[in-house]
Amino acid sequence: MVGAREFVRVSRTGRPDDLLNSTIGGFGSGAILGRLQGGQLGAVRYSVIFAVAGTTVDYATIKIKPALRSFYDSIVNRKDDWLKLSEWSPIKVLDEEALAAKRAREEQLYRSVHNLNKEES
Repeated sequence: MVGAREFVRVSRTGRPDDLLNSTIGGFGSGAILGRLQGGQLGAVRYSVIFAVAGTTVDYATIKIKPALRSFYDSIVNRKDDWLKLSEWSPIKVLDEEALAAKRAREEQLYRSVHNLNKEES
């Protein structure tokens, strides 16, 4: 049904959020599917159902899109830490000193392992 709506939008040179595109696309795709499923009477029923359902869904998404966008922006663009790790979490955020100490321990471990490998060979 989305493909039919986009086809109508391109052929009518309408805006992407024009509800008439959904109505015409739903009517056309419903008529084709209804004709395959239930003859002429099925084509009429399906075309009305698809036109109403498609237009309703498009209208709802147009109306809810700004609310969802503002909700998303409020979650993502917060300056405070909205996702805090608990005290018992094994994941720790290290400051500069702790990060330098961790690197020093890793380098020391790396050297000791390579010294053992040289002694074995």
